[in-house]
Amino acid sequence: MLETLRKKARKSHIIRAVISLIVAIVILVWTKFAVFNVITGAQDLDVEKDPSTYEWKYVSVEADAVLSDYAEHTTTTTRKYGGSSTSTDGYSYIVFTSVPDYENDTSIWYFYSIYMRKSEQSKMNTLMNSTWDYLEDETGTVAPPDTFKIKGTWTPMEPDMESYFREGLANMGVQEGATDKFYFYNLETDKLGGQYYVFFWVLQIVALVLVLFGVYNIICIFGNQYASAIHKYLRDNSTISIADIDADFETAHPIGKETWVGRRWTIFIRGTKASIITNRNLIWGYYFRRTGRNSVSEMRLYTTDGKMTGVSLSEEQTKEALGYYANEQPQMILGYSDDLEKTWKKNFPAFMDLKYRPVMSGNMQPNGNEM
Repeated sequence: MLETLRKKARKSHIIRAVISLIVAIVILVWTKFAVFNVITGAQDLDVEKDPSTYEWKYVSVEADAVLSDYAEHTTTTTRKYGGSSTSTDGYSYIVFTSVPDYENDTSIWYFYSIYMRKSEQSKMNTLMNSTWDYLEDETGTVAPPDTFKIKGTWTPMEPDMESYFREGLANMGVQEGATDKFYFYNLETDKLGGQYYVFFWVLQIVALVLVLFGVYNIICIFGNQYASAIHKYLRDNSTISIADIDADFETAHPIGKETWVGRRWTIFIRGTKASIITNRNLIWGYYFRRTGRNSVSEMRLYTTDGKMTGVSLSEEQTKEALGYYANEQPQMILGYSDDLEKTWKKNFPAFMDLKYRPVMSGNMQPNGNEM
């Protein structure tokens, strides 16, 4: 018996471990494995390297100046009863980082984009003004703008953003050449792995929980938690041995793949653990089904302690199990009615007197007739 239950439980643990780990990996792939970049810290971006080297990575880049905002990012909300409203989330800016070219006594400017939330607009406008004050100065008295370091996800531009970016540079008279390099990448300061910060971290927490759940199931494959309820039952009933339960299990009627109805005990697998019910304590059983989001299909068994246990079975499987109970457990009421449920809930002693007590005291025949 225990070996049969062990195999069933192991299979469930393996399925759970595999599914949870696969889903965790899918989440990590979907978020570009960005969590590892965040954990190790933002990587310094070297603008002289191929920009695709840093694609989707969490990086830190030092910009020399902000030239212009070239795209406004908005969200439009449609109201339930008609109409809509549009709010501004932030702006994308054209910035550049310059690298000295000592051999040619010049500098190479690398142009790219950064996104900043609307709350940063005033700061960015100040930086833009400083940039243009310096670039348009003819007196040589204006100091160059302060460089600033910023972190975000180095993301390739969508076609429409690239078009706006090119248009913005063209309007300023900037053309790509030997000393002006265009990088069609946007440093997203509000996203990690292509997802907004809050959603990103929610996904990482989910992935972590799934990994821990998967590891837990892998550990359980080699444990004996599957039989904890049976071992507890034996501790609570010292006159019963595992050999007694095993002998009953050998002649039990298998229902589906995870339920066994014996003469003395009903044993079934719930998830990854085996449960046991003493048949002589059963007083009522029937099939229950609920459709919808929280659908249920189960055999409901009620015991003398006033508790109900649901065993996941189809209607046909329940009919088969109830047939065995009808032949072997004459004290049970089988089938459902509103009156039975009302009596169960409001007058439990009366429910016990319907069949259980008369049969157990020998005052009723197995067919339900008084003697």
